[in-house]
Amino acid sequence: MKQELELYIHIPFCVKKCNYCDFLSFPQTTEMYGRYVEQLVKEIRAAAADCAEYEVRSVFIGGGTPSLLSEQYVAAVMDAIRASYHLAEDAEVTIECNPGSTLRHKFAAYKRAGVNRLSIGLQSADNAELKMLGRVHTFEEFLKAYQSARMEGFTNINVDLINCIPMQSLKTWKKTLRTVLMLKPEHVSVYNLIIEEGTPFYEMQEEGLLMMPSEEEQTEIDTFTKEYLAKQGYHRYEISNWAKPGLECRHNCGYWTGVPYLGFGLGAASFFGKKRWNNTSDLAEYLDLDFVSELSAASRWSTARARARLEAPVSVWDRLRKSVHELSREERIEEFMFLGLRMTEGVTTTDFLTEFGQHLDSVYGKILDKNIISGLMESDNGHVRLTDRGMDVSNIVLSDFLFDREEAEPAETEPVPEAAPEG
Repeated sequence: MKQELELYIHIPFCVKKCNYCDFLSFPQTTEMYGRYVEQLVKEIRAAAADCAEYEVRSVFIGGGTPSLLSEQYVAAVMDAIRASYHLAEDAEVTIECNPGSTLRHKFAAYKRAGVNRLSIGLQSADNAELKMLGRVHTFEEFLKAYQSARMEGFTNINVDLINCIPMQSLKTWKKTLRTVLMLKPEHVSVYNLIIEEGTPFYEMQEEGLLMMPSEEEQTEIDTFTKEYLAKQGYHRYEISNWAKPGLECRHNCGYWTGVPYLGFGLGAASFFGKKRWNNTSDLAEYLDLDFVSELSAASRWSTARARARLEAPVSVWDRLRKSVHELSREERIEEFMFLGLRMTEGVTTTDFLTEFGQHLDSVYGKILDKNIISGLMESDNGHVRLTDRGMDVSNIVLSDFLFDREEAEPAETEPVPEAAPEG
């Protein structure tokens, strides 16, 4: 049975940067779109030599604004994936869409290319708030795009929203959420605005010009969000994500449960072979890489040699992949906890024992006890999870699961019998 693998495709282009955005994205010419996708396809094909034993279960085309690209470019990317990888018949294939750049004919083309899930970035149903955020679309354009997607047969649509934004009130947020849920999307992502350094919002905040909701107002907004989404039949399966039963984003669940993934394109992140890295963020350097020679060489190699390429990467990968880091056992334990605990089902003591050969209590017993007593975590039937209160302060709780770097890694213990009871 093949191992599971996810693919992420980064499209760094956008019409203009939003006021809150710190992602790797920037405006470019349409001529550059073509050059970039041509190189992207070469990278996708060249990296496939490492993946013969994997089956791709999800593909996520993100950005930036992938919907800026001509639909033929999206088709080219999907063709390259199908030609070079074992793509599961039921794979989830998502593309992010901006309402201002996705016309009905593009949705039809996406379906032909194999896309079966859309993530539409609305952020707010209030046009004044959209303008303040720096978005390049109106709510009316979103509505038109959403209806077009439904008419083309898409039955799995996510809507991205941001709350606790400057000048937002509980009243305007209620209007946004109620308006969106009237459309009955299968999935809703709701992110609290975080002011990131280097963004226009950060500069405004430094100058005292950003009028944010008070802590009390933010609490009211978050409380209404949880209660109203639950009332409308959506279940919270991760800190910022709600879905109709069975329609959780499989790609994102993979991130949080440690499924390996390869990221393609400028600045894309990867987790593969217990290593993490990011692609170069320099567009000129990326476009100069010779993936064709790598692909030609890989086609002549044996399977055994292809497997060894992560240990001895050839020069094109050295130039592409920056900050390659093999995770220590300590880091893998940390990630197991602070990624897995983002999900409402949490982590299981059995999975921890299987992965690391130690009982969860032997590593985090005191931390678990502290957070359970304080009502921020709970444990039952071998599951450890954040409570609703814990979700609200997740950054604080999850930081407890980081080891003190001055201390040694958790000690190895005696082998545990396969039928050992859960710790």
